[in-house]
Amino acid sequence: MGTLEASLSKLYKSELIFQTVLSFSVRVLAALAGFIVSVVVSRQLGAEGAGYYFLAFSMVMVLSAVSRAGLDNTIVRFTGAARPEGEWGVVRVVLRRSVIVTLLISVPVAGVVYWLSDFLAMEVFGKPALAEVLQAISPGIVGLSIFTLFAMSLQGLKKVIASVLTVNIIVNVLLILALLLFALQTPQQAAWAYSIAAVLTAILGFAIYRKALGEGGGDVSWAELFQSCLPLWVVVIMSQLTQFSGQFIAGAWVAPEEVAQLAVAQRTALLTSFILMAVNLVVAPRFASMYKNGELDKLEKLALTSVKLMVLFALPIVLVMLVFPELIMSLFGEGFSEGGQLLQILAIGQFINVATGSVGYLLTMSGHEKDLRNTVLISGPAAIALAFILVPLYGAVGSAIATAIAIATQNLVAVWWVKKRLGFNTLAVWKA
Repeated sequence: MGTLEASLSKLYKSELIFQTVLSFSVRVLAALAGFIVSVVVSRQLGAEGAGYYFLAFSMVMVLSAVSRAGLDNTIVRFTGAARPEGEWGVVRVVLRRSVIVTLLISVPVAGVVYWLSDFLAMEVFGKPALAEVLQAISPGIVGLSIFTLFAMSLQGLKKVIASVLTVNIIVNVLLILALLLFALQTPQQAAWAYSIAAVLTAILGFAIYRKALGEGGGDVSWAELFQSCLPLWVVVIMSQLTQFSGQFIAGAWVAPEEVAQLAVAQRTALLTSFILMAVNLVVAPRFASMYKNGELDKLEKLALTSVKLMVLFALPIVLVMLVFPELIMSLFGEGFSEGGQLLQILAIGQFINVATGSVGYLLTMSGHEKDLRNTVLISGPAAIALAFILVPLYGAVGSAIATAIAIATQNLVAVWWVKKRLGFNTLAVWKA
């Protein structure tokens, strides 16, 4: 029996490694597409124009996440648990109701951004030229919200390539083509290009999702859906504040050129954690299925093995960012190499994010959404408070420090919750 269990364990690890390598390869393409977008936008628009675009785009990211009402991980959780049982009705119902809720939120939110663009630009950020950019990019809130839901459903169905194509690659490729083919030179033009690309991606995402469905029954109630997603809604809002509040506060204090440096440094630092996103695509549905079946030993082994893989892949990327920050930032064009220190600070924060493992997914896939909510209720306000203290003192550097500390805090507190609820420490990788 022991030999059989050992063989099955090896087979399971081999499958995990294969799926992770496949996911990693696709995520490399996704990360490359996102990196190229940042480079093209920065070079085409210049530091000032890129500052306006990235500030507006960050608003789209945050408001889209808020508009999804915490349904992202809820979709992965229910879909990941339903697929092995052939409950395709659950898959359909969860996504359909999630789309309805998201449309009811995202459309009014986009309208508010459009109509209040002058107020936001002048009174909040003190940058009048930002108004037209906000107007142009506001429809992108709806498009991004919807195609992300399709991607999350595909992730739950273990359609890794299709999920990454939908959430990362298609929209970036369309935006790159628009920027280059039409020689877009202003942040307003780039913003319109993103909005159109996001809506087209939502349409394509629906087509990809339809092809991935099987036949079968099953249902889930509105009450079950909201019981899962409402705590996660708080998680999403606070997580977005953790990532972007420093950038928004800096947007009101520093010049557009420094905002651009901060934005591209943050986007580049995220390359450190793209391996975390790649692994999450593979393990999140498995976490849900294992917890549902009471396979806690397998859950622990999977979690710790995934941490080893992530650190192995992420460490070389972090080292390059720490040793050659100015060189990397210079790729974005004139006026960006000065942001090398920002990249170093943010890369350290993202590496801690990777080294702690998939703690957020471990909590949500096991039904402990409220614990994750309590975690981000610490890190989100901490990010805002630190940014308000540090940005006036140190400018963009203060924003980077605030973001890195908040990200590290969020993940380390989540490690504690995983230990308390599931009985193992994701930092104890020697046990894998």
